[in-house]
Amino acid sequence: MAAPLELSCWGGGWGLPSVHSESLVVMAYAKFSGAPLKVNVIDNTWRGSRGDVPILTTEDDMVSQPAKILNFLRKQKYNADYELSAKQGADTLAYIALLEEKLLPAVLHTFWVESDNYFTVTKPWFASQIPFPLSLILPGRMSQQILSSRAGTHMLRK
Repeated sequence: MAAPLELSCWGGGWGLPSVHSESLVVMAYAKFSGAPLKVNVIDNTWRGSRGDVPILTTEDDMVSQPAKILNFLRKQKYNADYELSAKQGADTLAYIALLEEKLLPAVLHTFWVESDNYFTVTKPWFASQIPFPLSLILPGRMSQQILSSRAGTHMLRK
């Protein structure tokens, strides 16, 4: 029997299992590949006070960042692309690139950069999920991280 896999991530809202795009990527891949994840919703962010989620925990290891988590799952024989033909694999890579290049910046912009949405939806939701006093600090830090990241600045330039 495989070691238990636990994924710590932001919780859901608006009908989604998580409102965090990187957590959704890992959750979707695990579902498609059949990886048995136990999802732990983070509501106490003292451990990951920089917002470093998702985090995959096993008996022996702790892995963060979606790309590293997906590679870890592949090494554990949970591979959603295993039965795809070469053409289907190439199509999958093209769709992933399209989503990362076009959709992800739009989602990040909508959540974190567009000020009306940030102050009326995003910040209140994240602040409601975080204990005081981090609820006053962490949403702003997450917004600044997005603004300074490649995706955030890329959207601002266009």
